[in-house]
Amino acid sequence: MKREELEAVGLSKEQIDKVCDLNNADVSPLKEDLQKAKDDLAAANEKIGAHEDTIKSLKDDLEEFKDADVKGLKQKISDLESDIKTKDAAHQKQISDRDFNDMLKDCISAAHGKNQKAITALLDLDSLKASKNQNEDVKAAIKALTEAEDSKMLFGEPEANPIGTGSPIGRVGGNQMTAEQKEDADCRAAMGLPPVKTEGDK
Repeated sequence: MKREELEAVGLSKEQIDKVCDLNNADVSPLKEDLQKAKDDLAAANEKIGAHEDTIKSLKDDLEEFKDADVKGLKQKISDLESDIKTKDAAHQKQISDRDFNDMLKDCISAAHGKNQKAITALLDLDSLKASKNQNEDVKAAIKALTEAEDSKMLFGEPEANPIGTGSPIGRVGGNQMTAEQKEDADCRAAMGLPPVKTEGDK
């Protein structure tokens, strides 16, 4: 309703102002709601446009791989992951074995072992490696060998090397052996085998 129409029916200025104020009070909320609806519609259209761009981008990406062997690619990825796990497990085992062997060597030396190879051959290595307390169990197993009649000769303070003449390799006076020959002799003794006879033995 316009002011001119109200003036035409004979209303005063004050009456017209009051009618306009009442009209604005009714119309303003409607205008606000209308503007909010327009804003929401614009935001929705913007989101739809963004989604359409995303869908188009995905379609383009899929088009590039339409001829790809997806199953084969998945298998290759699975094989690579399995290979990495296998190699990592092997590497960890190497580290574990190295640390165990170093610890075993130290324990044998601390027990004054004369022949590491012979002593190691008498130990249940698989059980000791699987132990949750390797160091203590290895020490206990070696201690048991130092007390057993058939293996205690493998432990003790090292004997002084006899001083002789001639070549240090081979026998001197018919009694001296090389370090390798002594190691083999200790192994045979630990396993209950007789010593190997040489040409100098009668």
